Amino acid sequence: MASIDEYGKLEAYCNELKLSNPGSDASVELSGEALDQGRRVFRRMYICFNASKVGWKLGCRPFIGLDGAFLKGKARGILLTAVGLDANDSMFPLAIALTEKETTVNWTWFIQWLRSSLDLDDGGRVTIMSDMQKGLLQAVSDVLPFAEHRLCARHVYANWSKRWRGNELKKKFFSCAWSTYKEQFNDNLKALEKVNNNVYGGRQ
Repeated sequence: MASIDEYGKLEAYCNELKLSNPGSDASVELSGEALDQGRRVFRRMYICFNASKVGWKLGCRPFIGLDGAFLKGKARGILLTAVGLDANDSMFPLAIALTEKETTVNWTWFIQWLRSSLDLDDGGRVTIMSDMQKGLLQAVSDVLPFAEHRLCARHVYANWSKRWRGNELKKKFFSCAWSTYKEQFNDNLKALEKVNNNVYGGRQ
């Protein structure tokens, strides 16, 4: 990431955040290579408010959605996010991070912080949903080895539809995704196969 004036204020911001929001986690890391050269250059930052910790533990389902997005402003980089689901099936913000690249190292660092913030231990009591972001699958496996890790149906369909197209197939695909028990899934899968039995071999 570029060394821009505003980034020089992030350490002070994180310190103030922890003072004004006790129990919150906020951390800024600088580039070790730049420090060796006598320069202070931003590398990555993590924030999880205490209200998010408490709210997730007391009022949300044991579910976490992970995603990443490119920053396209003057300072390029990646925004990593974690969200939960509350009792109304609405998204509940948990944590954010800014990193210079989307890599296994940075995803691992983010999930390690998240594990600490939310007391996730080995992940045995939580379900993780994500896309197949670069480095993310390995990071979840390494940090939360016992978490149930599933892929977002919308992202799966985006890849699947490159080969299998059509509104009817789309409806049947999401009927499978929305199935709440195995028998219902099998029935919806059979309905999908009736529309195009060639999808059967790649159903899993």
